[in-house]
Amino acid sequence: MVGARLTRPYVIIATMPGREDIFQKSMNEGHSAAWDQEWNKAAVAYRRALQEMPDHPKALNSLGLALYQQGNFEEALQIYKRASQVSPEDPLPMEKLAQLLERIGHLKDAVDIAARAAELFLNQRDVDKAVENWVRVTMLDPDNVMAHSRLALAHERLGHKVQAVTEFIAVASLVQRTGNIQKTAELVNRALHLLPENEEAKQAQALLRAGQLLPKLLRPKGGTDPLEMTQVTDLDRRT
Repeated sequence: MVGARLTRPYVIIATMPGREDIFQKSMNEGHSAAWDQEWNKAAVAYRRALQEMPDHPKALNSLGLALYQQGNFEEALQIYKRASQVSPEDPLPMEKLAQLLERIGHLKDAVDIAARAAELFLNQRDVDKAVENWVRVTMLDPDNVMAHSRLALAHERLGHKVQAVTEFIAVASLVQRTGNIQKTAELVNRALHLLPENEEAKQAQALLRAGQLLPKLLRPKGGTDPLEMTQVTDLDRRT
């Protein structure tokens, strides 16, 4: 991953776990400030909490959110990176890393990290969040066969037949360009099996029979807001 230079050093004074009461009081103050959108106060409180427990995952994630809301993207990136190191099986900081990397223009890294976040969400059986991150991958890298394939299978499993057909055709289009016509036909047939009357699938079959290239799937470009305000409502529950 491409590291970003810190604008404000992330320094934790304490080297051993501190007092639980001070930590919890600071976290509560941070959550209260975050609820009121007083992000500077929230960041100060979360830093104070981290002085007591330097590698506490929830404190790191909360500080990352506060820093983002202040526009301090580079330090937020470093905080979420640390959170992902502390809790490598937690998809949340990985997801936020991908969103921040996209925000600062490190798109290749954003693609790689979003794909990892999707797999971590899938490991937790959160298919909807996995889908969200695979969609992010395909928005940033439209020719990513793996992400389209994972989306096709996920939508098929969830019963989202129209979306599954779209993704199977997207994979077929990419596979066709590698010269594997047999696999392309299998993917188109799978889409038709899901929805025999689907116009997109029927058109793909007609193009394939005519020896023409299938169109690539086009998604609207432009990222979503990486860290939505709705996360604030979840702070208390996650502490």
